[in-house]
Amino acid sequence: MMKHNIVVIGSLNYDILVQQDRLPEIGETFTGNELMLMPGGKGANQAVQCAKLGLNVNMVGCVGNDIYGSELIKSLNENGVSVDNISQRGKTSGIGIVQILESGDYCSTIIKGANYLLTESDIHDGLFSDRPLLILQSEIHDHVVERAISVARRHDCQILLNNAPAREISVQALSQVDFLVVNETEASFMSKTSVTSVKEAMACAAALQQKVNGRVIITLGEKGAVLSGDAGARHYPAVFCPDVVDTTGAGDSFIGGIAYCLVNNIALEEAIPFAAEISSCSIQKYGGQSSFPMLPDVAHALTQNRQRLFG
Repeated sequence: MMKHNIVVIGSLNYDILVQQDRLPEIGETFTGNELMLMPGGKGANQAVQCAKLGLNVNMVGCVGNDIYGSELIKSLNENGVSVDNISQRGKTSGIGIVQILESGDYCSTIIKGANYLLTESDIHDGLFSDRPLLILQSEIHDHVVERAISVARRHDCQILLNNAPAREISVQALSQVDFLVVNETEASFMSKTSVTSVKEAMACAAALQQKVNGRVIITLGEKGAVLSGDAGARHYPAVFCPDVVDTTGAGDSFIGGIAYCLVNNIALEEAIPFAAEISSCSIQKYGGQSSFPMLPDVAHALTQNRQRLFG
């Protein structure tokens, strides 16, 4: 049996992407430019990016008994993600409706569908027998997230929580998280403070670090990212991207890069620029999973980052 060094517990959504020049006004009918259908969901996206970087990934989640569910499972299989713990329940899979603007920015609406049929009983000790890195998001029930944290901690697994979309996490569960990764909107929700600048992000990351078991990363889009660790908070500038096409899944791609480094015992100081490079590659094409780079596409970035940081 293959040893999994990553377990992702989270959402699988089938994405309906509409490329359009702008968002319509209330009551306005507006013509879009292009329609695309593709697999997504934060959990599935992060699992696929990890697999594309060569990690052995076990995905835990639920899809519906519909054509979308079958396509979501097929996509994970094709990308080398284990689907042994994917269940088909209910009538409808999770759906993401994504509007992509000319700038590459996007907004989305998620229909939870079968994602909320994943239960605490699906989270069992066998998932963590290999002491994998556990990756979680917040597109499934909060009590399932907290159950996963509890069981993973019992097996001495490292835990990465991407609290997206942002929601309240119990003090006890948060205190067991080793790596909290959020964007500025999610960080603002969790801290109840404004996070619109690098300075505010550094202060917020330091404050959130007091609530977790380890490190906090706040991603800031074109302003880069902030890491708060034992040595204090540090800012990392963004990686230059010559052609932003679609930022859908960029955060999930970043998570995959961080996970790769954690599994391979690469310091977060190196991991953040590497993950940013991976994310930068992903936003130069349309779609989420289909735009995610393979390890050979970004291996040079890790070498360059090491040379810059350590000489």
